[in-house]
Amino acid sequence: MTGNLNDRIVPETEPLSHAVVVAVAEQKGVDPLDLNERLYDCIDPDALDALFTAAGQDACGTVQFFMAGCQVEVSAQRRVTVEQFHEEPSTAEARV
Repeated sequence: MTGNLNDRIVPETEPLSHAVVVAVAEQKGVDPLDLNERLYDCIDPDALDALFTAAGQDACGTVQFFMAGCQVEVSAQRRVTVEQFHEEPSTAEARV
């Protein structure tokens, strides 16, 4: 991994699915439309948005997945963290 993180809290007014795509694109230095993988290839965007909607400050939990060569973590506090890998993880590693 590069060690560089893209980490931010997403406002309630922005869908988490949109924030993930923007964060991954920023981490890779490309336009969101130029990403080599789409969010829906990795996780159901509607399910991601619904999972932490109005979760509140007492909510807990995280979702982790790989997208476009990046490890993505989304927390119940609406924190999106993206870290880019130098190499793509294997399919087996991405599913663990």
